[in-house]
Parts: sequence; structure tokens; C-alpha cells
Amino acid sequence: MKNLTASTILFLLITSHCIAQNATLRVSLGHCSAGHYFAYIRSHPKDGAIEVPLTEGGNAGYNFAATSPEFISVYFSATNERNSKNFRYTFYLSPGDDLSFTGDFDKPDFGIKVTGKGSNNNQPLIGLIKRIELDGFYGDTLPRKVLNAIGAYKRSEENILSSYINTYNPSESFARDWRMNINYLSIDRFFDFETENHFRIQDAYKRNYDQWKKATDSLFSTAKLNNDSALTTPHYMSLLYMFLIREKERLWSEAYDHPQAFYREWYSADTSAGKKLYKADVSNLLQEKIINKYFSGRSAEYLYAVLFEQTELESNPINVPEIFGHFKSKYPNSPYIKEFTSYVENIISRQNRPINERMVFMADNGIKLNTLEDVLAAVKGKTVLVDMWGTWCGPCREEIEKNTMAIHEHFKNKGLYYLYVANHESGGVDNWKKLIAYFNLEGMHIMANRKLTDDIMDKVKGTGFPTMFIIKKDGTFEQSKTAYPIKRDILYKQLEDDLAE
Repeated sequence: MKNLTASTILFLLITSHCIAQNATLRVSLGHCSAGHYFAYIRSHPKDGAIEVPLTEGGNAGYNFAATSPEFISVYFSATNERNSKNFRYTFYLSPGDDLSFTGDFDKPDFGIKVTGKGSNNNQPLIGLIKRIELDGFYGDTLPRKVLNAIGAYKRSEENILSSYINTYNPSESFARDWRMNINYLSIDRFFDFETENHFRIQDAYKRNYDQWKKATDSLFSTAKLNNDSALTTPHYMSLLYMFLIREKERLWSEAYDHPQAFYREWYSADTSAGKKLYKADVSNLLQEKIINKYFSGRSAEYLYAVLFEQTELESNPINVPEIFGHFKSKYPNSPYIKEFTSYVENIISRQNRPINERMVFMADNGIKLNTLEDVLAAVKGKTVLVDMWGTWCGPCREEIEKNTMAIHEHFKNKGLYYLYVANHESGGVDNWKKLIAYFNLEGMHIMANRKLTDDIMDKVKGTGFPTMFIIKKDGTFEQSKTAYPIKRDILYKQLEDDLAE
């Protein structure tokens, strides 16, 4: 997130985009010219966040390209040294709309007024609807309370919509899309909650599995999972996004608990052959299988875009070019092809990198090293930055992508060595070495066995991956003073002090 020196509006496009007739939004906000204004929102794949600076008088305008009506979420934030005020507003914009939006940060209800063409679809009664918060229900071992809360919230939104329609006479598409959005509300919010709560109450969840499954099934029976006509609605898009992630996580458990059935259903193979295919890529290809099993049409096209976005965010290039090829064959006219082509081309270029002489592998890839002391002996007399990572570990790959080249450049010719210890590897040596070349990890490399991983993490007091620690010239060691996400300046200072000893 970056701090802006002028007031800013951040517009988030929630639906797909292409060249179309504009919908215009003019904004005027009072009491917001002083201080810094900023916001951050995760958006639809590849749309990004659109920042629109306000003038000193608090004015701005923006033209949205639209081929059909769409929901657009706008986040206003005003921050100065004394306080921070913000609010979110949901617009329903149609091609040709010309809206004027006024507000005032000093008024309790922000003094919002919406006028102009399309204003009948964008009045505050509907625009300021807030998202239901379910944090207070985490830890519940049964679904009854959270279902009741979600049901009450849904009825409240239905009442607001009915009142809005009676008061403002909105367009037919507005009424249709808002009803559809509310219809997916319960499924979206419960599914997101249930899958997260599952990890918090694992034993109780297993005991009460039938009741949780019954609740989930009853909600999914009220609306289709694969529904192109709902693809403009925020709750349906959120549901698809979460379903892809959570179904992948559920299948990870299935692969462990019921391997024979899992490999037969998802890989059409026996346990031996299926396990080999699965372990080679437990994320990207599995998500493509999920998309093809449950979805078709524009919903599947959207989820492919979500998949590519996630691989980019997690720096996970495994099988992306192959999956992108499948995608282009199925959707040759998709706007996402243009948006992701340069990303995929960069992956292909990096995947062609060879292992070079500055990538040094311990004897037998280090698999015979069992203790931290074995590692200390192997790097005796050196100052070494050790990265405990894994090819399977999203945060590990993210940190490597963001920081490795910068760290190497900062300490070039300063006597710092690098050791990358890969942990819990199941994809095989080839996959490990391919990612080492892909990320250009010049330094020493170990593929740790379980004993070595456990011993190192115990002695350096590591709690998860990635974990960094520093081995000093005298053979002592210390954990990095900054953890994921690392702050380079803190790490630099610590390493510089150790090199100076």
C-alpha cells in the first residue's frame, strides 16, 4: 500500500471488463483535502485497483468501460494525524450512466447524495449495505448459531431491497442482479466461514461432520454452483474464488485419508501411478481438474483467470504454461489471454534457465545430513544466511521472488554465503532443481530428510516455513530478527553486524 500526498479514491472493479460504452462517475467530497488518503482492495483477476486523485477541492471523475450492468465497489478513506474515516459504497453501473456522487466526511452518515442518469440504481439505501462479520462465531462446534446469523442478515438485505425497489423504481436488471446477489449471500458467507472454522475445531468438526455437511448441502441446493448468469454478482464471484481454494484443500485431505478413492476419481489411476501424478503438482493441475469437473462457460473462464492470478501471487510456475495452453484452446477469444500472456512468457523464459556452477548441491543432495551440527560442519568458517523453504510452500516462494535477488545484490562481494534447505519435499529431485534454476538460487542446496528438518527447526526455534537463520563464522547461529513477510532493512542490518564480527 502506498501513501498518497493528495486525497484519493480507490475504485475496485468487481466484474470483467472490455471495450464498451462508458459509465461516468463524478465525485465531490467535503472535508477531505488535508492529510493523506489511501486504500487497498483486492480485485477481480487482473483488473487491479484504480486510484483516482482528488483535486484540492475534493473533486474527481472517472469513466468506466462497460458492456453490461455491473457492480463496482468504491472505497473512500480520509486519514490525517488525528483520525481516520472511511466508508465503502457499492455502485450498480450500466453503460451510458452519468452519475454525480457527493459526500462529506464530517457528517455522521457522510451526507451522501447521488444524482444523474442511473441514480435510481445507486441511492445510499442500497449502496451502503455492510458486509456481515462472523468472527464471533469462530470456534463454534455446531453450525446453528452462524446459520441463524447469516439467515437474519439475508432477510435484512431482502427487506432493504424490497424497500429500495418500492422507493426508487430501479431498472429491471438492478432488481434481478441484486436478488441474485442476495441469493448467493448465504452460500458464500457460510461456505467461507465453514471451511475456515473447520481448521480451528478439527476434532469437534470430525465428531459433528454430518451436521456441518447437512448445512452446507442445504445451502448449495438453493442455487447452482455453475451459473454464468450470476457472474456479475459479488457474492457469486466470491463463492467461486473461495470454492476453488477450499476444494483444493479438501482434496489434500482426501488424498491423505482416502488415497485409493482419491486417485481413482481425480487421476483415473491406481494408488501408485496416481500418487506420482499428484505429488508432481499438488496445486495448479489439481485446481484445473476442479474447474473442469464443476464448471463450464464463463464461470470456468473466470476461474482459470483466478488460477493464473493465484499462481502469479504465489510465485508458483509449475505447469502454468501447459494450463495456459489448455485455456487458450477452450477460450480463444477470452480477454484474459492478452492479460496473462506476458506473465506466461516470462515463466517460459525462466524455466529455460539451466543449473549453473554457482548452484552447489551438497553430496547426495544433503539427504544424509541429520542434524544442525552436520550443517554447521559443512559451512565451517563462513557467514551463511540459511533459508528453510519448500517448493510446495507459497509464502516461501513469495519471499524468494521478492527478496532473493535484492539480498544477493546488496551483499555482492561482501563475503556472505547462502544455504537453501528444502523441507518436506515430495515432488522429487527434478522438480526441486527446476525451481532452484527458475528462481536463480545461487548458493548451497540441501534437500533435507525429516530428521534434519525437525532438528534444525527445534534448535533455531522455527515455527513454520519460511524460516531464516544466520550461521556465523565461529559456528554459532541465530534466527533472523525479521520473519515472514521479511523486512529487508532489518535483515540487512543483522547480516552486516554478523559479517563485521
